[in-house]
Amino acid sequence: MTVAGSPSPIAWYGGSFVYYDEPEPGPTEGELDAAAELARERRRAGFTPESFGPEPGPRSRTGVVLGRFLPVHEGHRYLIEFARAHAERVHIFARVAPDDPIPWQVRREWMRELFPDLPVTAIDGEQDEWVPRILAEVRPDYLFSAEPWGPGFAARLGARFVGVDRLAVPVSGTAVRNGPWDYERYLPPPVKAWYTRRVCLIGAESTGKTTLARDLARQFDTVWLPERLRALGPDFGPADLALAAHGQRAAEEALARRSRVALFCDTDLLSARLWSERLFGAAPPWLVEAAQRQTQHLYLLCAADVPYAGDERHNTPAERRDFHAAAERELIRLGRPYVVLEGDFPTRYAKAVEAVRDLLAPRRA
Repeated sequence: MTVAGSPSPIAWYGGSFVYYDEPEPGPTEGELDAAAELARERRRAGFTPESFGPEPGPRSRTGVVLGRFLPVHEGHRYLIEFARAHAERVHIFARVAPDDPIPWQVRREWMRELFPDLPVTAIDGEQDEWVPRILAEVRPDYLFSAEPWGPGFAARLGARFVGVDRLAVPVSGTAVRNGPWDYERYLPPPVKAWYTRRVCLIGAESTGKTTLARDLARQFDTVWLPERLRALGPDFGPADLALAAHGQRAAEEALARRSRVALFCDTDLLSARLWSERLFGAAPPWLVEAAQRQTQHLYLLCAADVPYAGDERHNTPAERRDFHAAAERELIRLGRPYVVLEGDFPTRYAKAVEAVRDLLAPRRA
């Protein structure tokens, strides 16, 4: 049975009922208003308009931005632009480590391009070591960060913490490294060039390189680079070849910044070097050195086993075969990844698509 005046039972458990407790009554509206008024009086005690201080802005202020920049993305650019609206002098500190997936030298070049007027300093080691390193360079008024450790770190620098909301530009370095092209809209041009896989079509004349480059670009929804030597026609001199090779390199670098996923190149510096040696018996030293340094992610070597489709006056079957052999020999010597494409065009195209898909298969960083 229940005791008079007790609340009604809500459940029976064996030999007794379970009762609930009545909730304690909350404060009344009058009590809430009185508490708010008291808080208002405390805030205004001793207040004068001068308490606001001068208008916030970059005048004579110094700010620090600290990040890994693996890679630089639009979130970082937003953070730094935000900092520049608050501080006349902004100093960027990049955290580096030996096992960083992107070398510091690469990131430094990105920072120099994107923020040419801002000092950038690399710092390594643990967080406890960063404070004296930063203070040796700058005495900041502000630390700008979206990291949870930002307020405590700012206090150690003797700076005021200014938080920046990550949700404003929803991207992170980890997300970009794990799927760069899922975040394409957040990649600055030099970072797009870093993640673009470069595929070069190489081989003798009339082996389908141009058609393959164009069709592969269409297949993978990206851009392709035509061969500049082709535009010179059959009669050109050594200086013409050198200028075309230089233009090929410049065009490739420019298009890599405008590509997505891959860039398909109809020839490259290695091919230009081989053509120079075929036609003139030598190549300019700068071209030899540049071809040695240039590395494509994949070469598609088009075999000379298809009929020549051009002016028969320029059909040189033996030279075509020799050029193919020289190209393959150099690819092996230089340790470049390559796939030989043989047979009719549909067969070549299918093998090329398979090779490129394998190249572009996701690899987590």
